[in-house]
This record gives sequence, structure tokens and C-alpha cells, in this order.
Amino acid sequence: MSKGKAHNGGSAVETEGKFYYASGEKIPLRISRHFVAVKPTQRGMEAVEAARGVARNLESPAAPVEVLRIPEHNIALLRLPNGGRAGAVAPETARAAISSEAGVTVGPAVYESDMAPEGAMIPVGEILVHFRAGASKDTRQKLVDKYKLDLVRPDYPEPGADVFALRGDGDTVETANSLEEEDQVEFAEPNFVYVSTRPGSAVGTALAGLQETMDRSHDAAPAAEQQEPLLSATDPAFASQWNLRKIKAPEAWDISLGNPGVSIAIVDEGCDISHEDISYKLPGYDAYAGDNNPQPNGNDAHGTACAGVAAMRRNNGRGGVGVAPGCRVMPIRIAQGIGGGFWSTTSAKVADGIRRAVDAPRSADVLSNSYSVGVSTVVTNAFQYARTNGRGGKGCPIAAAAGNSNAPPVIYPARLSSSIPGMMAVSATNEWDQRKSTTSLDGETWWGSSFGPEVDIAAPGVHIYSPDIMGPAGYSGGNYVPNFNGTSSATPHVAGLMGLILSVDSDLRSWEVEDIIKLSADDLGPAGRDQEFGFGRINCRRALEAASRIWVQISVTPEFIGAGRECFMRARLRVYNPGINTIRLDSLTFTSHNPTWTAEIDRFEYRPNPGNVMAPRTSQDVRLNGILLKANGNRSSWSYRWAASWTYTFWRPSGPGFPLSPMDVTQSGGVQTETVASLRGSEEGGPSETGETAAGETLVSQTRDNGDSVTIDRQSKSITIVIR
Repeated sequence: MSKGKAHNGGSAVETEGKFYYASGEKIPLRISRHFVAVKPTQRGMEAVEAARGVARNLESPAAPVEVLRIPEHNIALLRLPNGGRAGAVAPETARAAISSEAGVTVGPAVYESDMAPEGAMIPVGEILVHFRAGASKDTRQKLVDKYKLDLVRPDYPEPGADVFALRGDGDTVETANSLEEEDQVEFAEPNFVYVSTRPGSAVGTALAGLQETMDRSHDAAPAAEQQEPLLSATDPAFASQWNLRKIKAPEAWDISLGNPGVSIAIVDEGCDISHEDISYKLPGYDAYAGDNNPQPNGNDAHGTACAGVAAMRRNNGRGGVGVAPGCRVMPIRIAQGIGGGFWSTTSAKVADGIRRAVDAPRSADVLSNSYSVGVSTVVTNAFQYARTNGRGGKGCPIAAAAGNSNAPPVIYPARLSSSIPGMMAVSATNEWDQRKSTTSLDGETWWGSSFGPEVDIAAPGVHIYSPDIMGPAGYSGGNYVPNFNGTSSATPHVAGLMGLILSVDSDLRSWEVEDIIKLSADDLGPAGRDQEFGFGRINCRRALEAASRIWVQISVTPEFIGAGRECFMRARLRVYNPGINTIRLDSLTFTSHNPTWTAEIDRFEYRPNPGNVMAPRTSQDVRLNGILLKANGNRSSWSYRWAASWTYTFWRPSGPGFPLSPMDVTQSGGVQTETVASLRGSEEGGPSETGETAAGETLVSQTRDNGDSVTIDRQSKSITIVIR
């Protein structure tokens, strides 16, 4: 190298064969064995038409050669049958056939990379260059002239970066490498066109067969656990959504259904913004056209399906329910389908989409990413930008698909999870809590979840009920599909949970959201973290409990004391901490009132000095079990009216990390004191016609948006209040 720029941890590592630079590392490339590019030599000829003639000469009935069109560059790809099957076509054979065909020639080299094992990388003559801040205008121009570049677009996809086109037929990769090694260049990389399978595209290939497989697997699936959440759903497909019951989503809705002020950006191939079962936060963004219309092209239904998994509406009489039905979806289009279950995008489009999602006026709260591209400096920078600038500096939590190769490695960008706090790599599980594999019990033998040390968390990823593009377009020709799959479908489960967590506490930093999800997960596989499940499968209920700052339980029963059987009330109070903050209970007041609330009858005050400190994630508590206050009347006619208030101080964690130990509050990340306004409860009664105290059924109040609940048990004459 011509300068002392640090690579691979500060040492220059020579790599045999082709490579490019990304984020200061050499990323090895190899010529694709699956794709060959074709371009026309005659003016006005379409590459697709030219490639189809070559394909007909190469294919056999048992091994068809697919033709994929690369938008904007008039290039076509031949997808070759290979892998030792009958009729396999070697890339060398395909290139020879192209050379012998009139009007066409072999297009740019098509590469593969271990970092993006599920697709192809095509250098199309564009280079992303970011000059150093101190580089003068004259110096920059000299480098532009030296490498024969033409400016295509300045300050894109990030401030200070420019897109250049290489004049002539030079080697895009080698030119980008030479620029990277220039002293006055911060970074340079090819603006590759990426072609990859959608991480959940199998849903659209053989719907009838998939439905049959799903039906067989459900016949043998384990029985669903019996749950009694306060809130459920009446949507037609809810009963078949095994995934929601598995992750305790209905139980979590008792705490929060999701706040419509919290948005989940689906960074994908666009969403059907007219869908009957999804609420959107608009404007979205289309990184292809550079406008605010993120509608998908044709049958590009992948983004719509992901959006519904995260946030389908609840109790609207249509479809199913999403993990966070009260949150809204922000559609961000970064890719488009090119046929055969493949889609296409570029490094610049992905980075631009992420940044536009984070910036105002969109200001997304959560980013959901179900795709694979090659390692890219500008894409990594965009995710770093989301971490440092999202949500006013608190950072956007990020969920990313681990991939569907049934083997390591975890795909990029999910592999960034270990270096970006708040970003989580998501693997897929099935109904039996197995890692989805080609031999798992679900019956889908054609794919398996990728795994590796970067995996943070797991979520359901097979037989997932999801929205489809409305009308005939999309996967099924209907408005929904019953079997969306892949780590594509697992990822928006996690993104939906992130939205629920921020609905409970919008002040959480992105890495706190990550820690909450890890700490509350149901451990699967070997004890502790492992490469298949990470910290386990998400548990929405436990996650929202851990996100809550403080929980208070109040139980009140009447007692009749003395010769006059005068009414008193016995109160039991518990204040506890299931969350990630350190909590100190500073005071608590509990009072009794007359029937008209015009006078206080009795009072209990708790004033600890210096206060009761409850460590994070311990459910440590303060219990006050013996409170007895005078109430109203006697056994013949009685009532009680009570009010409670308390103050507490909480310290947020000082930094990310797992495992987390109970923190020293003097080293914590911030102190906030909160006073909760008085809460009231009441009950009254007297003898029935039989002379006994009236009794009735147990009543449960409707849970409010903040998750507070009141339970009235007339049989025991008790009220239980839970405040989150």
C-alpha cells in the first residue's frame, strides 16, 4: 500500500486474489459460479432480449437458465443451473456462448463474497469516494483527473461522499482500491449493484405446496400454552397466529399495545400504503426514485409482509394482528424485484434509505432490516448514524436478519450487531422452539436460519400469517398469506417488540432496548448465549415488565372490628423493580376518605431515610403488609375510599453490556425523580336479603394505555391495582 492507513486492526494484511475495501478492511471477492452478466453491443438493444437468446442456447428442459434484468444499467444476468446437477452450466461455458452470439458481449464481472453468500455483486462503473476534510479543491480535482472520473452526484449517500462514474472500461474495483489508498481519501468503494434472494422469498414460489406442508406441520405441532391475558384479539386470523402466543405478545398488550407516536421503519422493497390492515406514518421514502412514494413495484410484496408482522392492526375485523398493533409503520424502499425471487439494490441506495428514515421529518424510532448486501462503508456509516443521531441522540434500535443459508456466517448488515450498540442480529425459530433448519420439524426443508457468534436473539420465522399486496399482485393473489417465512419474518417480530418497549418508555437509549430484549428472552438450546439462538427467543411480556420503571401492587380488603363491627380497610402494598434501572422509593402515602371524598379519615405515611434502593433486574421490592385504616360505616352498611401516592428516584444504566451486574448508583448514567399523582380506589357493600355480605363475580377493568389495571374481587371483597 502507498500509505500508512490502518486496515484489519492496524496492520496491512495482504489478501490473495480480488478484494475491495470496506470500513478499512479488505473484503475478498471471487468470481461468481452462479451468474454471468450480458450487455448488448448494438445501440437500442435491450440487454434482457439479448440475454434470452443466449439462455435458449444454453438451457435444457431439466435445467433452465433464468434471465434477470438489472435496472438502470441495461445489463442482464444469466442465472446458471449448477451445483453438480444434470444440465449444469459452467460460467466459462456461458461466457463462451455470449461471445459467439451476435449483438451481445460479456458484461462486467460478477462477484460473490463470504460476507454476502446469498447473492451477487456487480461493479457497474460507479465509485463512492469520500475525500478527507483537509483535502483542497485542487487536490481533489487532480485525483479525479488521475483516475478518469466523472461526478455523478455530490454529497450522496452521506455528507461529504460523492458518486463518480469511471470513464471507459476500466476496472471499477481496482480503481476504487487505488483511491482508497490515497492519502487524501477517507474511503473509496465500488457502488456495487447487489442481487440477492429475498430472505423470505420462498413464500411466493409454490403456495399450494407450502400450504400443504404447513397444514401437515400444524397437525403435529405442540399444543399452545394456555394463557389468560387481559387483552386478546378478535381478528379472523388471530387464532392461527401461533407466533404471537409463543412470544407472549397478548400478555404484553396488557401493558401496552404500542403507541401510534412510535414508528417502525421497514427498510425493504416498499410497502402497500393502501393496505387495509396496516397503519403508516408518512411520508415514507423511495431510495430508487428519491421521492416520498415508497409503493412497491409489481409483485414486490416482501416489505408489506414484514410491515404486517411488526404492526398489523388489532380488532378491526380483518386479517391478523402484529406484534405492536398500536405502532405505525414507516415504509422505506431500498430495493426492487427483478424476477425469479431476486431483488436488486446498491450500497448508496441502502445507506440513503437508512439515513432518510432517521432524519426529520420521518424520524423513525425503530429500523427493521430483512435483507443482505455486501459489506459497505457507507451502509455501516448509515447504521452508526442511526445509533448516534436517531431519536434525538438516544439512537434507533435496529433489528437485522441473520440470513437463510442454514449455516454460518451471519449475513451483512446483521453481522454489524457486535459493533453497533442497539443493533440485533435475528435468527429464526419454529413452533417447537428449534432453530429453523432443513431438518427441523416444521417441514420446510428448503431453508434454514443462518447462525454464528453475531446472533443476538431469535424469533418465530416459519408459517407466519402476514399481509400481502392488496388485490391480485403479490405472493398469493389475495390480501394475506398464511406462511411468510425466513429470518425476514423473524426480524420484524423483534422490531415490533422494540416498538412496544419504546411505547412503555420513550426515553430508553437504543442499547437499553437491546439489553432489555436479551435479559427477558426465553433461553433456548445450551444454557446461556449460543450461536443459534443468541440469548434466546423473545418474550414480549417479560420485556415490557423489564422496560417499566416501577411497579406497584395494591390489595385492599374490608375488616369489621369491635362490638359495633365498624369497617376498617386492610391494605397490602408492594413496590418492586423488574426493570433495568436502579430504583429508590423515597416516600409513600396511603389515606382513607369519607364517602364523598370531602374529608380524610385516616393516614399512613412511609418515609424511609435515605430510601429503599432496589437493584435492577432483581424484582427487589418494598412490602407494606400490615396497613389498617379506619373506613366508613359498619357491617350493615360500609364503604372505603382510599388514595395512594409515592415518589421515587431512578438511575439509568451507565453503558451497554451483558451480562449486567447491579450498578453503583454513583456511577450511573443519570438521575431522575418522579412523583406519581394520587390514585384512588373504593368499594362499598352491606348485607344481602339473606343477611350475608353481598358478593359477586370477579371483575377486571380494561387496561389503560399505560398498562395500569384494577381487579375487583367481590367474593373476597378485595381490589388489586397494578400500576406500571
